[in-house]
Amino acid sequence: MKENNREFERKSSRFGFLVACTLASSLSACGGGGGGSSSSTPVANLSAAQQSYESFTLARNGGQHFLNGTLDFSTSSTGTTTLDTATSFFYTHDSSIAQSPAVAGPQLMTAGTSTIDAALSVPAQTGQRYLVNGSVVVEAIPAQIQVSYNGSNVQETDLASDGKTVTMTLLGTSYTTVPLSGAISSTPSELINGSALGIITNTINGISLYNHQASWQPGAAYMKVVRQVVGDTVLVGDCTTPNTTGANVTPCATTASTLEAFFPHTSIADNTTYNLSDGQIVTLAGMRAWVANVASNSATTQYRVYYQNGGQIFSADLIKDGTTIETYPLGSTTPQNFYIFLNSAAVQSVGAAITF
Repeated sequence: MKENNREFERKSSRFGFLVACTLASSLSACGGGGGGSSSSTPVANLSAAQQSYESFTLARNGGQHFLNGTLDFSTSSTGTTTLDTATSFFYTHDSSIAQSPAVAGPQLMTAGTSTIDAALSVPAQTGQRYLVNGSVVVEAIPAQIQVSYNGSNVQETDLASDGKTVTMTLLGTSYTTVPLSGAISSTPSELINGSALGIITNTINGISLYNHQASWQPGAAYMKVVRQVVGDTVLVGDCTTPNTTGANVTPCATTASTLEAFFPHTSIADNTTYNLSDGQIVTLAGMRAWVANVASNSATTQYRVYYQNGGQIFSADLIKDGTTIETYPLGSTTPQNFYIFLNSAAVQSVGAAITF
């Protein structure tokens, strides 16, 4: 039995992911993508952050694209290296809005996924589960995100599969665009380490995964995004097997029906034994819940939660109001407080350069 270690991860509904990107026997990474280059005149009275956001996210500018990748290679006894196309992926989460919220009011994002390599498929997408007003709800797939402007910031509100229940709200306070030009091999380390682009800059048995002579297309750019959570947000997951994907999550393996009788509990996910005194019992998202006093070991600051419902104990994680979404750069255990989007010209450049 395994209690999930849920690093906060936004699926296709939230193209900002909070992820731990690793390089192991396979090449795996998670990063961000951003919309195309902007050739249109910005709407008057937009803040600098909102102008940058629209330069990527408006549909006429190409939309924003969040890059994800896992590349699995095997080597035969003769030294031949082969990419396993069944377990390898290199794709983007794509999103755009039709008009500026400053002109047309709140906008519902158009969302989807696209593979960068035609030989590779896009993995099945599953919705993150949330505890909202005492019920487990599942985020919509494809995403349903409402975009509005809040002062000088950008607010994105995710909806559940019912199209109306709010699962998470993120407030974007900083959007910094960085143009790309010249050889892809001279790409800033910030982009390589901070996004899934980093997996193709590695070599496998001396074989390059992209054309080192390839250059960024005109207008290519990436965008650094800083977002924070609005309101306490509770992410729910299976505490033990079986692993599920819907609203009926698997409770913890215990006969305890109250939090007081549940502890001590050893979490296999983080190899930590929790005692009742290690947290506080509160009312959280409509449920009686125990919340750890000390944050979990994750990029974004979050806290282990156990809550009781219907005579059973369930596992969750709490991201508190105002917490900045953070991610681990490739090969690092020190979180960064931003994540990265590519615009459409940058995605096209990467697609033209790959050689695997």
